[in-house]
Amino acid sequence: MLGQKFSSFKMEKSSGRTTLGIDIGSYWIKVLEFSLTGKCPEVRGLAKKKLPPGMRTAERDPEAVAKLIKECLAEGGISARDVVVMVSGSQVFVRRITMPPMPQDELDEVIPFEATKQVSFSVEQLEVDYIIVGEKDVGGVKNQDILLAATPKEVVEQQKSIIRAAGLRIVAVTVAPMVLWKAFQLSNKTCEDRVIALLDIGHERTTISLLNNGILEFTRTINLGGDEVTSSLMTEPLATGEGSSRTLTYEEAEGIKFEYGLPPSTATGTTTKEGVSPNQIPRLMRPFLERLLSEIRTSFDFYTTEFQIPKVEQIIMSGGGAGLKGLGEFLAGDLEIEIELSDPFQSVDFAGRISKDDIADVASAFVMPLGLAAWENKDLSFLRLKKKAAKKNRGFIKPLVAPSCVAVLIMLVIYWSVSAKLAGSSAELDRKTKEFSSLDSISIAAQALSVKKGQLQTELGSLPLTLLRESADPAWILEEVRRCAPDNTRLEQLSVNEQEGKKFIQIYGTTFFLDERGPALSDFMAALKGSPLFDDVRMISVVEEKSYTIDGLRFQLSCRYNYIGGEIL
Repeated sequence: MLGQKFSSFKMEKSSGRTTLGIDIGSYWIKVLEFSLTGKCPEVRGLAKKKLPPGMRTAERDPEAVAKLIKECLAEGGISARDVVVMVSGSQVFVRRITMPPMPQDELDEVIPFEATKQVSFSVEQLEVDYIIVGEKDVGGVKNQDILLAATPKEVVEQQKSIIRAAGLRIVAVTVAPMVLWKAFQLSNKTCEDRVIALLDIGHERTTISLLNNGILEFTRTINLGGDEVTSSLMTEPLATGEGSSRTLTYEEAEGIKFEYGLPPSTATGTTTKEGVSPNQIPRLMRPFLERLLSEIRTSFDFYTTEFQIPKVEQIIMSGGGAGLKGLGEFLAGDLEIEIELSDPFQSVDFAGRISKDDIADVASAFVMPLGLAAWENKDLSFLRLKKKAAKKNRGFIKPLVAPSCVAVLIMLVIYWSVSAKLAGSSAELDRKTKEFSSLDSISIAAQALSVKKGQLQTELGSLPLTLLRESADPAWILEEVRRCAPDNTRLEQLSVNEQEGKKFIQIYGTTFFLDERGPALSDFMAALKGSPLFDDVRMISVVEEKSYTIDGLRFQLSCRYNYIGGEIL
């Protein structure tokens, strides 16, 4: 967590064009002034302000937030006026898609329509941008590998209104994973032939981004942050000595979190100033730690399977929550992976009276504002396509010198419009074709399985009774379910219940849409039906899953467990 002693550093004013990175979080506002004009990137000022409790909500008064920003600028001696901000949260979507080769202008026209297939908004409701991260071979054709970002227009407008109220000029609005990636690029860390995870733990959210050879390949945001650590310390009364106990206030829990972090469960010694023994803290923090571990493992498992990567080799932690004492050691021990606390200022200089040593304790908490301030024109921004369209429109309203120019422009507009609609229709046709082909494969598989089922039942009846279970052994069931699950299916929960003397297995999980992998969910059901252990396989529910960079289906299956003698119940 950010240390309590640091508030701001006032810098000497210097000339040159600089940019402000302003991270408007749910607990802190952090501002950093940065210059890329000299021989070496240079930090010229930074400051932070804690949001009052009444402003730690999604609905904020832009004027009140702007007032805090102005205070940061004054305390940090910051004079720059060009600002880069970001949006984050459940209404920000980042997807990995592939598109056929086409000119940049055509991509700009088509991408907004492609975004509407990923989220439940119309083109008119969305702000969209994208970056091309490489190429992907699809059926022998080199398609463009694209990272697409989209968010409702009102989310961007809220940030713009805050910056305008502060009297500043907004030049870009980007997304958290891109900001982390930018800050990592500034660190000049060696990343060739390595897979590195960037783990940014904020007040309410944690962003997990995975880089391969320095290229962002996967990103995911989860609703879990440092505030949950504070809340966990308030879940039950704590013993305070002499047989008494009491529940901590929010401020007391925050103080203990900052001072003690995650002490060993065997911690002994003096009690906190609140009268609490430190050895009670790990037990209360355990639910947060287990959930964080689970989310990291889930992300790593999905990524290594989808991208066929042996393992993630290192985690670099940042954000206010990354400073929780003992957290790095805990994660390193459970995940068996190297963990490092981010220092985004390794390869930058400082102007004025501040040095790197002055901010060493809070460096990892300033990754986001540094990544924002280092934004360049080539980077992702929700304002890019809008500015490009406005520039194009300004050209249209200039007086035309000849009637032939009008005809040419009309033809161009028609061409762009038809190209965009054609590309959108082609993509929709491909998607529908895949859906219908999946249904055909399910029908064929069902016929084959009906025959196979009879054969397996005959074989099962001939097995010695000693080879058959007389009870629902969870370990045996789990192993067989794992064997049946395709690679692009993630199992999340397994339960066994009894109905009218029969054992039924409930299977919960997510299957992802991967190129050339076939209909994973139907494959999974087919494998379960083909197993001698299961019968009566049914789909209970299925919903779209869009919280990953690749879409999928979250499902619940039910099947009957054959567990007595050689008889199918």
